[in-house]
Order: sequence, then structure tokens, then C-alpha cells
Amino acid sequence: MDIAIVGLGHAFEKQINAIRSFENIENIELCDKDEQKIKKYKAKSSYMSLSKKNVLIATSPIYHLEIAKNLIKDKKKIILEKPVVISRNELGELKKIINKDNYYNSLHFSFGLEINYFMKKINKKPIKIYSYISDNYVYKNRIRKNKLGLCGSYLDEVINPLSAISRIFGYNIFFKDVLKKYYKDNEYDYYSKSQFNIEEIPVTIEVLWNDKPSKKYIDLYYENYIIRLDSMKQEVINLTEGKVLFKGSGDRMTNHYIGVFNDYIKNKSNIEQSIKLHEELLKGV
Repeated sequence: MDIAIVGLGHAFEKQINAIRSFENIENIELCDKDEQKIKKYKAKSSYMSLSKKNVLIATSPIYHLEIAKNLIKDKKKIILEKPVVISRNELGELKKIINKDNYYNSLHFSFGLEINYFMKKINKKPIKIYSYISDNYVYKNRIRKNKLGLCGSYLDEVINPLSAISRIFGYNIFFKDVLKKYYKDNEYDYYSKSQFNIEEIPVTIEVLWNDKPSKKYIDLYYENYIIRLDSMKQEVINLTEGKVLFKGSGDRMTNHYIGVFNDYIKNKSNIEQSIKLHEELLKGV
């Protein structure tokens, strides 16, 4: 299988390392609009000049729909990073042009080693779920300029634990509510607290962009104990007893993308899961 990547952003090195771990993925082609990256990686400046059939779109989600439309017209199979679009109107447009033969959504967070372990070894339905996600994307009470393309804490981050929880417990998802906080004169939120139901399990996802070091975990509440799926540490922890039940190894994000490409090679498309996730996510935008 051949592949191209459009948008050589913060996850690029992890994506390329994951791709190189597959013997059956060859002939990687790169594209970016930044002149320094074009020179550094010998990348193309126009995605319409790509010759590869499978194309990972990893730009800011602001540009996803336009690029997807053009590449699908050019008979490409797209692998679209999360979130796939930034509004319900855009999702409606995307749904008109995608199908199981040309579309896959990279939901990398859901392929964490801690998620895989829980699904194989525990997989017990909790009473409720709480997830906390934080990053250091704020400077002097403003979202950093190089993070504005992420379109805010809610849109960028909530899809990560939401996709993981849904991969474990199912895609019967319902958006309930969201609270957002903004800095003065910032278009996008630096904080969000959202509520969902997944298979009748109440789910709270809290995101904060002025916290460090980064924390990313999902807490599963049972009658007498709490299990934490810690993405940053790649651990499954019984918080009540203070026991680490599993600890993964290797680079976290590279492991995520190995999971993505394994799933893509095996299943080719996840269109139904992707659309359901984004239909509910975008109700909070």
C-alpha cells in the first residue's frame, strides 16, 4: 500500500514512524505549504500533485472539507484526521461525498495501548465515566497563535476520549450539554466541560488548555472501585487499590498511529462510527 501525508504538523514524526513500521506500506509522499518543511522533507507544495492513492489529511480541520472534496474528485482514498470538520453544515457536505470505499477517520487516541488492554482483559461496563484532558496551549491569558488552527479545546480534544470510550462500549452516543470558557478577544474556548451519554452511561469530559504537564485520562467508576485509563503513561490503574494493572512501552503517539494504520489496512473504512461520533460532537459547537 502506498500513502501520502498532507500537513506535516506536530504529529507528523509520530505518523511517519508508525508508517515505517509496516513492511507493506511503501513509497511515502509528503505535502505541506510551509517552505521550510518542503525543503526539509522534500515535500510537495500542492496536494493535487500527489500520485499516491491513499492520502492522510492532517492539516488544521479548517481546511479538511475543501481538501477532502478535491482529493475525492481526484479518485483518492482519504484518511481524515480528527475532528473531520468544524460544523454540522460541513459534516452534511462531507457526508454527500464520502463512502466506505473512499473514507477513513483517524481516531488515534482510541488505539492507545491502555485502551486495547482494557478491552481484552477487563471490558466491564462502569456506572459513570469522567475524562480529563489538559495541554499547555495558553500564554498570558491567550491561546498560543500556533494552536489557533486547532479551533478550541472542545472541538480539538473531546473527540479523543469520546472515540476511545465509544470504541470500548459502543456508538449509541447522545450529546447532552457543554460549558465553555474563553479569554477576552479569543475566538476559541480554552476550557470546556461536556456531557454525553454512551450506551446509557453518563460521560463527563473536561478539557483545560492552561495546565501542565499534560494529563489525559479516562476514569471508569464502578460500585466499589475506580479504573483509570491513563493515556500519557499508557497505564491501566486501579485507583482505589493503587495498583498498576498494565503499563505499555514505546512512544505513545507512535503506538496510536500503528493502531490506526493496522485498523485501516484491516477494515478499510470506519465511516459509520466516525459519522455518529461527529454528529453528536458537533452539537456542542
